[in-house]
Amino acid sequence: MINNYSNDLNVDLENKSITNTNMAFPVAFIDDKYRYFGMRNIYADWHSDMEVIIALKGDMGITINDEKIILYQGDAVLVNANILHCVMHDEYPDSEIQTIIFNPVIIYGYHGSDIERLYVLPIINGDHSFYYIKNDSDPTNWGKRFINAFTNAVKFNESKKDGYELGIKIMITDAWYLLYKNIPKSDVLGNTFSSKILLVKSSIRFIKENYMKEVSLDDIVRNSLLSKSELCKLFKKYVNESPIQYLMKHRIATACNLLSTTNKQITDIAKNVGIGDPNYFAISFRKIMGISPSEYRKKCAELNKNVSLDNNALPTIDTEIDKTPLY
Repeated sequence: MINNYSNDLNVDLENKSITNTNMAFPVAFIDDKYRYFGMRNIYADWHSDMEVIIALKGDMGITINDEKIILYQGDAVLVNANILHCVMHDEYPDSEIQTIIFNPVIIYGYHGSDIERLYVLPIINGDHSFYYIKNDSDPTNWGKRFINAFTNAVKFNESKKDGYELGIKIMITDAWYLLYKNIPKSDVLGNTFSSKILLVKSSIRFIKENYMKEVSLDDIVRNSLLSKSELCKLFKKYVNESPIQYLMKHRIATACNLLSTTNKQITDIAKNVGIGDPNYFAISFRKIMGISPSEYRKKCAELNKNVSLDNNALPTIDTEIDKTPLY
């Protein structure tokens, strides 16, 4: 579930990306509410914002560029901006995660500020595609404090009490300070990511811009300027599925959004996502989601109706200067 932070800010529900058409409050919180009936097929994507993933229950596999990591229970990972990544929900069905996506503007305030130049750009433009944050049992460990800050941000968002946005901003800034003070500065050298990843991202962009039309593998190949075998090989390596599988997942994910947020007829939704045959749409939807489109719409309505939040559990902010050594 995405808990919207601003009605004026566009949120891509399938890709978890924030579109900066309005920077009113650029933070999104995505929980695992839909894991109970199949909506966990999030596919490989990238966005211009930072993403923090916390393993709440069980371990989770995540591919980040060309590397696969295991995010152990209690730990977190910060995925850098514009990095191709995919959460392996299908391989870890019993796990539970919390995702927080934020644009760093919430930290530095405005472009060109000293905070952006000194403390944000060196991390965003650095050579790390991600940072693994370990939730060490040692109370002085900075990783534990980093994760606690984002956990508190989630609580502020759930409360929606007066001033909750300020609490979220303070928590995210506190976590960024901990990250900046504890990462090795010698690692900040500039992005050197593979050009092959850029080719995959270009093909993904083509799919997202054309999924509502008739799109074949040959169309995707022609746009990529690669051979069919090379493109499929790269998709398998970086996206963990074929281009056509990615196309179908994007169509079904877009359909999920329309089913849960509009009253459009299912046949119209099928056409909107590029599947002209309603029967084929229903078969494809069930194959990916595990239930029919109508069942999915019904479950979304029931789930949203029964959501209850604990509005009494605001986190506390420690305003005392932390004397714990940061190094």
